[in-house]
Amino acid sequence: MIILYYDKLLLAYYRSIIYFMSETANYARSNGLQLLEAAVQEFGPIFTIDQVETVADQDSPRSRLRWYLSALIRSGRLEPLKRGTYALKNPPPGMDVHPFTVAMALVQPAAISHWSALAHHGFTSQIPKMVQVSTPGKVVTPEMRQGQAYRPRGRTVWRALGVEVEIIHIQPRAFFGYQKIWISSWQQVTITDPERTALDLVARPEVFGGLPAALDILEEILPSIDLQGLIRYGLDYEVGAVIKRLGWCLENLGVAGDLLMPLQQIQLCNLTRLDPRASASTVINKHWQVNENLRRE
Repeated sequence: MIILYYDKLLLAYYRSIIYFMSETANYARSNGLQLLEAAVQEFGPIFTIDQVETVADQDSPRSRLRWYLSALIRSGRLEPLKRGTYALKNPPPGMDVHPFTVAMALVQPAAISHWSALAHHGFTSQIPKMVQVSTPGKVVTPEMRQGQAYRPRGRTVWRALGVEVEIIHIQPRAFFGYQKIWISSWQQVTITDPERTALDLVARPEVFGGLPAALDILEEILPSIDLQGLIRYGLDYEVGAVIKRLGWCLENLGVAGDLLMPLQQIQLCNLTRLDPRASASTVINKHWQVNENLRRE
């Protein structure tokens, strides 16, 4: 009899725990959904916990907000992008998540750049499968934390929400020449402007398949570029090899010599190879202090 009484007490105790857990889960879902609705209305389908704090009750501690968000993740309504940043799963019509927004949510500071910027500005008909971003910051992807960095093209890629974000590291002094654009009523991103996008063709030609391919693109888009702005960016980049490569490319594309004088006046201690990925040739251009090793078909 004593054993049966003890079993009944134990069963009642377990039932009370299950009931409490169920009620707690329901409470978290209910309050979490209200919080989610407020965050999405204010910030769109991607937001941070710092933003959630601004729409939550003032007496809600951060630990409680994390609890709500965790409940929403477990219920399949939210997907964590990185620590403290979340995306709404299955957003309603008219609130689709643009790939650029995913990229900017993952990497900060950053600017949409290279092939992605070319496509946005209408400088190429190719639609990149990935989003390329330039950043002066250190980026650690989930795969890197596991010792298995995903680098299909020799550069780190971060995958989230079905989007591949290719990360191109640049020096802090080279993080300039970008603009803010709206890609929806609530989505604003940073992207390299046309002149900086053109400079990247010369500064990082390997991203575009090599200098010959980059020069072909530059030739096609040059009529749409502010030449003085491009030359100013070249000087601001503060890399002698890039300055001389830019001057040589522009001269060979027919740009007047007086515009190129600021680039020509920069003096290097040594010759630089025109194509950084190709072996040196016997052709020397003293005017631009470059080894003309370009093999353009």
